[in-house]
Amino acid sequence: MTIAAKKVRVQVDLSETEAKLINHLTERLSVRSRADLLQQAYGTFLWVLTERLSGNRIVSVDSANVDKLERYKELSIPAVEPLLFDHYEHLVVRPESNYRQAYLRGRNMRVGQLIYTMRANSLNAEEAAADMDLPLAQVREAQVYYQINRALIEQEADEEKQHLIDAGISLEPLHLSR
Repeated sequence: MTIAAKKVRVQVDLSETEAKLINHLTERLSVRSRADLLQQAYGTFLWVLTERLSGNRIVSVDSANVDKLERYKELSIPAVEPLLFDHYEHLVVRPESNYRQAYLRGRNMRVGQLIYTMRANSLNAEEAAADMDLPLAQVREAQVYYQINRALIEQEADEEKQHLIDAGISLEPLHLSR
C-alpha cells in the first residue's frame, strides 16, 4: 500500500494577458488542466536549473544546424510536441510573404493588422469578430499570438512605416479644410 504525497495548493497572481495565454495553452496542448500545464512548466524549469548548476549552458539551435553539434541534450516536453506540427488552428504562416508574422487563416490579414485595427476602433475580441466577420476563436488566438510575438509584429510595423517614409509617403494625418 502506497501513501499518497500530501499536496499543497499554491496561488499565483497573473496579469489578464498571462491568464489568457495559460488558458489558451491549456486548450491547445496535451494537458488536462492549468495545474498540469504549470507542473510541466515547473518540471522544465527544474531541468534548466539542474543543467545550469551542472555547468551546462542552455542554447537554441536551428534544426538545420543541430547535426553540426558534437554533443547535445535535447529537452523534450510531451505537452509541447503537438505544437511542433500544428501550432495555431486559426493562423497560418506564409513563407512567400515579406512578413514573418502569421496571417489569419482564410484572410489576407496579418495578426498585427487585426490587433492595430482593434486598438484604433476600441474593439474587444467579441466586437472585432462581429465587425470583421471572423470566428471569435480566431480573434482570441490572434491576441495570444500577438502577446507572444509582439516584438516581431512591432518591428515589422516600424519597417513598414520606414518603407513608406522612404517612398515619400507622408504619415501625418490629413487635415481637410472646408
